[in-house]
Amino acid sequence: MSAEADLGDVCVFIATSEQKAVIEARADEGLLVVSGPGSGKTQVAAMRLVHLLQSGLHPSQILVLSFSKSAVTTLTHRIASLRFADEGLMEELRYLVIRTFDSWAFRILRQTGRPVSELLGRSYDENIASVVTLLSDYSDPAISERLSSVRHVIVDEFQDLPGVRAGMVVELLLRLNYDKPEGVGFTVLGDPVQAIYGFASRVSDPAILLSDPWQQLREKMGDRLKELTLTKNHRSTEKLASMGLKMREILLSTKFDPENKLEAMRRLLDGLPSSLESGRIDSEWLSGQPEGSVAILTRTNGEALRVAMMLMGTANERPKVTVRLGLAGSSPIVPAWIAVILSRYKPTQISRSIFEIVYSKIEVLENDDVCRAIHLPSCDAAWMRLIRACAAADNTLSIDLADLRERIEWPDAFPDDQGFENSFVYVTTIHQAKGMEFDHVTLLEGRLHNDPDSNEALIEEANVGYVALTRAGKELKRIPLMGIYSPHQEFKCSSGRSRLFCYNVMTSVQIGLSGDIDPVSFVDSDLHGGEDGVKALQQDLMLKADELRGHKVMLRKLNISDGPKPIFKYGIYLQDNEKSERLLGLTTTQVTLDLLNILWSAGYGLPSPIFNLRIGNIVTLTDCADLGSNVPEPWHSSRFWLGITLVGTGDFKKTRKNKG
Repeated sequence: MSAEADLGDVCVFIATSEQKAVIEARADEGLLVVSGPGSGKTQVAAMRLVHLLQSGLHPSQILVLSFSKSAVTTLTHRIASLRFADEGLMEELRYLVIRTFDSWAFRILRQTGRPVSELLGRSYDENIASVVTLLSDYSDPAISERLSSVRHVIVDEFQDLPGVRAGMVVELLLRLNYDKPEGVGFTVLGDPVQAIYGFASRVSDPAILLSDPWQQLREKMGDRLKELTLTKNHRSTEKLASMGLKMREILLSTKFDPENKLEAMRRLLDGLPSSLESGRIDSEWLSGQPEGSVAILTRTNGEALRVAMMLMGTANERPKVTVRLGLAGSSPIVPAWIAVILSRYKPTQISRSIFEIVYSKIEVLENDDVCRAIHLPSCDAAWMRLIRACAAADNTLSIDLADLRERIEWPDAFPDDQGFENSFVYVTTIHQAKGMEFDHVTLLEGRLHNDPDSNEALIEEANVGYVALTRAGKELKRIPLMGIYSPHQEFKCSSGRSRLFCYNVMTSVQIGLSGDIDPVSFVDSDLHGGEDGVKALQQDLMLKADELRGHKVMLRKLNISDGPKPIFKYGIYLQDNEKSERLLGLTTTQVTLDLLNILWSAGYGLPSPIFNLRIGNIVTLTDCADLGSNVPEPWHSSRFWLGITLVGTGDFKKTRKNKG
């Protein structure tokens, strides 16, 4: 059995024989590892990376890819938790970069000359299809140059790669091994019983290739492929492990048809104990949760959003236990520490030596609470994250800040800064929870799809339930569907954006999508009563980051002059218990137009005020356009400042057009 033993300051991972076979395989071997839940896959992947480094590979020679941001975060944190007596090895582990398939595809296309505006205007699948085309063209020197340093590829959650993503992995491995006698190794990990993305792909895009990715890899790689299996569940209690093993046997069995497999899963989930005695969940529910990591898993984004908003309660302040919401397609965080370090630096370039001086003069460097709140890394780690965001080499001695500003919101710019606090309840969908582990998991009750249209869909529906029940290590419960208000539904705006919304006594609309907030509004002296007002706001965003995160805000409709045409935007006001409000910034016309799209055809006008939104995070903002005289120094020159993100739904009463 695997275990971790503490020997002073050194953490030793004691692997089983089947785990050792994966961890200690040669760097040039090609492995397909079937890894069931709780089998130590994340730890094995981390230790496989350690072995590759000990075998002589450099961090830049290892490419690590995973399906979701949550799985990337889990593996990143596991690597960060490793402790070794060898300081050199620990330093190399810090330099490893782990990316999602989508963000790696984005970066490859950008580095081979595709404009950012084009890539951001296309779907992830379209970008990945373009990468497959590049990989298939063996005459293209640009892609060969980009891949020339890669000596080993690790692929996590392989079962979740329907269509073009599976094609990209296979083409990548073929391209890396083309005309190379020494071979480029790979370690592909996954579990076919946890495959739950195929049906969603069929629904959204019937043109997506639906061939079995496992068989595709076997056929293409041939003798290069060695298959290994991790079977023992080391994570869960004996009861949960037994439950998962029994369900796994049913799902893999040829004795049961798809309908019987789905019905068995439904009976198991329906029999889970309830974590809610009566009524509906609220902020009080949080106080009754046990120690350890806690997750609430739902079937849809709308359910997750409703659950999170109900748990945050009605108080202006966030609840004592942090509630974090993970939705598919959410934008990555641009960490606040970037602005804290660089907001007062005016030159266009910064060298490594000057960066150390600038870092040493950070106003809050000796304030441990603030440093923790903004997740300030060490000077060395901060520099390394910035140069990697610029796609520069690890030995780079200077950063072009215009280049950094251009890349700052790329999907994979700051993968090490997407983590969570130690104490929180994480609300997300079952799909988004793939690759994550929690001590305590509560499932929102609800039937799996009542009428799947094929045997493949029946199997996938059963797999969804299996993924949910195998996320828990200690405890698994359920919340009755009646424990929440009606979940939010998706509304497709004419702009192409989708927002979750719900019509009820109060109408709720999701606000906080990428592009919803006007970045310049946080340093606009006209908006904040002069330069001193901007300075005061920036100070508060830095010094009060911890208490502001999760705090309630209100939106008020403002008539903003835009040349000869007036235009409505919403002011974002911080609410407090004294009923006073402080203006923080503005939303963009994107919010205004989407609200009109949702409400106008139903006979309603723009609402004001809009209640119950929360500050998601304190983040770094920038703007590459020309800044007017209303942006004071040093922000006018540095072009880095602090702002906020929004999370949740804005609630308001509908107003008839002739009254609004």
